[in-house]
Amino acid sequence: MYYQVSRRKAVIFKVIYLVISALVEAFTAYIFFENLVHGFNDKLNFDDIILLIATLFALLFEGSIMGFIVRSFKQPTILMKNLVFKNDGTPYKPGIALICVGIALTLAMTVVMFISAYVKELFDLYIRASYFIFDVGLLLFVNFLFTLIYFFTFRHESGTFSII
Repeated sequence: MYYQVSRRKAVIFKVIYLVISALVEAFTAYIFFENLVHGFNDKLNFDDIILLIATLFALLFEGSIMGFIVRSFKQPTILMKNLVFKNDGTPYKPGIALICVGIALTLAMTVVMFISAYVKELFDLYIRASYFIFDVGLLLFVNFLFTLIYFFTFRHESGTFSII
């Protein structure tokens, strides 16, 4: 009975994480193709090329995270365990502190860059760079947040690898 509830909780966690990661991936793909179309319509300069390469890396990074989540449906994986739990199953406090700092910083960066990119220009930045920085902040925020949620959701099952 306990294993059934725990397994269901892990599947729900992974499905929600996968859906939100897919939304971030779709937004990253949108930015990538928008930059690509901009490059075909106008002359590409060095900044455009760097932005395209960086966006491609962000797209591949989020895609690999999604692939890892999909793989975890078939076969249990460690996922984020080593960031928040030691090998003996006790909480890893520096890891939790690092994740909380990461959440705070990436959330602040995401909010500021959203305002700068979509509401009012706050910085003297190339607008496509503002979109990219917003997207990377969102990507990091989502992954840090799910690592913290993982800790609170599975902390009583911290000694096992078979849950996630």
